[in-house]
Amino acid sequence: MEYVILWAATILCFGSMFIWMLRKPIKDWLIIFLLKSVVTAITDCFIIAADLLDYPIRFFPKVFDTNIVFDFLVFPTLCVFYNITTQHSKLKSIFVQALLYSIPVTLLEFWAEKNTELITYKHWNAFVSLITLMATFLIVRGAIAIVRKVDSYV
Repeated sequence: MEYVILWAATILCFGSMFIWMLRKPIKDWLIIFLLKSVVTAITDCFIIAADLLDYPIRFFPKVFDTNIVFDFLVFPTLCVFYNITTQHSKLKSIFVQALLYSIPVTLLEFWAEKNTELITYKHWNAFVSLITLMATFLIVRGAIAIVRKVDSYV
């Protein structure tokens, strides 16, 4: 069942790329996608190295300790959609939407921890996941806001 979930998430993310790649400004969405991938992968490496959680079943387990489907596809894709929906939002709405995007992901992760071998919490919990997700959404949203501001001056 775990590999079915990983493959379904992979296919869904690649399919959804056609939705956001057709929206302008595509360069912003690509920057967000790549930046979120980097932020999530680095964060996950530290979390795994600190032995806070583990991904027992994942693609390429001999190469990656992290779950590359979630680090390089699922979370970045969600972050692009988050940035699309907050592109013209005020600060309060940006925070609220970060929470609204993070809650379902946290609930799915919590479900996966209880019912699959995709993730195992060691010294971790769903609340920490929620805060971490929100923080990374906001960091990437702040970074693209800075890029847009600098780009408007150049």
